Amino acid sequence: MTKNGRRALFLLVATAANMLLTVIIIVVLFIALNALSMAIGLKGLGGAIIIFSFLAGVILSAFAYSRVLKALRRRPGLEERFGLLK
Repeated sequence: MTKNGRRALFLLVATAANMLLTVIIIVVLFIALNALSMAIGLKGLGGAIIIFSFLAGVILSAFAYSRVLKALRRRPGLEERFGLLK
C-alpha cells in the first residue's frame, strides 16, 4: 500500500473512531444526566440535557482525539510510515 493509501486509511479510521467516541459520550452523558435529574426530581429539563450532552460530547471527544494524536506523534517513524509529514 502506498503512503497516500495509508494516509487515507489512517484518516478514515481516525475520523470514524472520533465520530463513534462522540456518539458514545453523548449517549452516556444523556442517560446519566437524565437519570440524575429524575432522581433529584427535576422534570422538564430534557431540552437542556440534550444540548448539554451534545456540547460536552463534542468537546470531550475533541480533547480525547487531540490527546491520542499527540501520543501517536511521539511514536518514532509513525508519521513517515503513514505519510503524514508535509
